Amino acid sequence: MVQKTGIIVQKKNYTLRTWQTEDAASLAQYLNNKNIWDNCRDGLPYPYSQEDANVFLSMVQAKENIQDFCIEVNGEAVGSIGFVPATDVERFSTEVGYWIGEPFWNQGIVTDALKEAINYYFEHTDKVRVFAVVFEHNSPSMRVLEKVGFTKVGIMQKAIFKNDNFTNAHYYELIK
Repeated sequence: MVQKTGIIVQKKNYTLRTWQTEDAASLAQYLNNKNIWDNCRDGLPYPYSQEDANVFLSMVQAKENIQDFCIEVNGEAVGSIGFVPATDVERFSTEVGYWIGEPFWNQGIVTDALKEAINYYFEHTDKVRVFAVVFEHNSPSMRVLEKVGFTKVGIMQKAIFKNDNFTNAHYYELIK
């Protein structure tokens, strides 16, 4: 069980921590980006407003355990890593999703933060498998997962419908 805390890990170029109410403005600023939205599930609103950020932060803070981590750079919330635990016979698995503000792309921050978040999650939960679903056009995200140690386990044809188009879903997993 992952307990509520503040800072998970502090590195030279970022901090991985829990979300705070004060993060709403920067969350709305960085997540209100079509390039990010194009690679996320439709449950993520676009445009992304301050009110959307407030709703997300209230939901995260109401959870008993940490499942959502904030990536902070220079004192500002610029990204997120979230775990969605599976249920029933898949209850020892969890899906991970992540994003970082476009100004921070290609700096290795997400790769390192994802590695740290997964290690923390494995240490504090009974999960033995983390999986991720990536849109076919999002090769940078596939590279992040591969650098963290994930293995591609399959491609589901036309499994995703986004922006009025079907696309393939690439499935990755990491076993504890």
